Amino acid sequence: MEFNQNEINAEPTKEFFINMLVKDIPLINAIQDLIDNSVDGAIKLRPSGDYSDLYIKIRADNERFEIEDNCGGFSSHIARNYAFRFGRPDDAPDLPHSVGRFGVGMKRALFKMGKLFLIQSICEKSRFKLDINIDEWKQKKEWTLEFSELDESTQQQPYGTSICVTKLNENTAEQFSTNSFITSLIKEVRTSHETVIEKGLKIYINGILLEHVPVELYFSDELKPAYVEEEVNGVNIRIYAGMTKTGTPQEAGWYIYCNGRLLVEADKSELTGWGNGHNLFHNTYAMFRGYIFFDAIKSELLPWNTTKNGIDSDSKLFRYAQQKMLNIMRPVTDFLKKIKDNPYGDNEETEYEIEMNYTEKLETMTTQRISTIDINALKPVFQSPKLKIIRKPLTQKIQYNKPIAEIEKAKSVLNVTSLKELGEKTFEYFYRMECK
Repeated sequence: MEFNQNEINAEPTKEFFINMLVKDIPLINAIQDLIDNSVDGAIKLRPSGDYSDLYIKIRADNERFEIEDNCGGFSSHIARNYAFRFGRPDDAPDLPHSVGRFGVGMKRALFKMGKLFLIQSICEKSRFKLDINIDEWKQKKEWTLEFSELDESTQQQPYGTSICVTKLNENTAEQFSTNSFITSLIKEVRTSHETVIEKGLKIYINGILLEHVPVELYFSDELKPAYVEEEVNGVNIRIYAGMTKTGTPQEAGWYIYCNGRLLVEADKSELTGWGNGHNLFHNTYAMFRGYIFFDAIKSELLPWNTTKNGIDSDSKLFRYAQQKMLNIMRPVTDFLKKIKDNPYGDNEETEYEIEMNYTEKLETMTTQRISTIDINALKPVFQSPKLKIIRKPLTQKIQYNKPIAEIEKAKSVLNVTSLKELGEKTFEYFYRMECK
């Protein structure tokens, strides 16, 4: 492109654009972007939410990265006009309740990993293949890409997408070759996508099927989690706060979801009110679990950050939800303090007992998946039994009268000056000699 003398060339170079695009995103988050696109395909293909025969298969080693799904694929029209654009055009189609949106996610992930890409997708009305050599593409002035194969006729099932990345970047190849990275990837994907896994979507990483441990809370006639639901500016907010049997401090805290995607896990920081409107977290609260679900037809309304690995704490919507979380959390943590041996803190002169050992009783009670709990049976305030607190003194006063002459002689022998000290010393002597 030529410019006249009054124009200034402000076009970015491809090298600069790519470097800035991948600079601050961890490799796991880049892979998550690709998985999000497959999950969106499943959501579009099965609006009912039953993904029992759908899968996403990932393989990663020091030679290549592959992701394959049977989640519907995407058309040549989407590829040509939206999927490979560097940004999201205003006329791009919206997918209700999506977790990944065509924008920079897929391109950023591919650039992060390597130099050679092979992308294939089959849907009902088209099939295409795209070979991309980044080193060659960067030498061209044009920003366009070209299909290496294209068929825009009716296609046969199965419909899906596959992506293969080779000529991996050095850092990517190094991470893919370590067991610790693959283990971390499995954990992150399993927790982030637990909602769709629970609905039947099978996700494999290097042949390992990711299994989901369902979210459960105590639910009985006398112990029920709190539940609040509200619609705010196009976003549905659902909040649960209660207790669970798995009372480990590491798993305690708040879990935050956006359109079913887990963004924040077991949070015990100021983000969710700990030390910011509520006491700092303590092991006393190990059985506490809080879950907040933000759900919106338009995903841009959700309070997540651009890499979908955390919450935008400056979001007006999230700040509104924070107060709701504090209000619903306090009755649960108050009850947890109460069922401990010393619910009112340390006191040298008094001990406290609960009328019954409720901690032991909890072991006999059952938990239930929150996805199956009847919300009509829940209230905005945590429901728990009223427990009677018995206060028991740890010390008692001993009083007796003795002749003054004997008292003075004993004080002299024990080298004390007050009657209180004399009483303590004589008791200690008797207890040591006769009781021990």
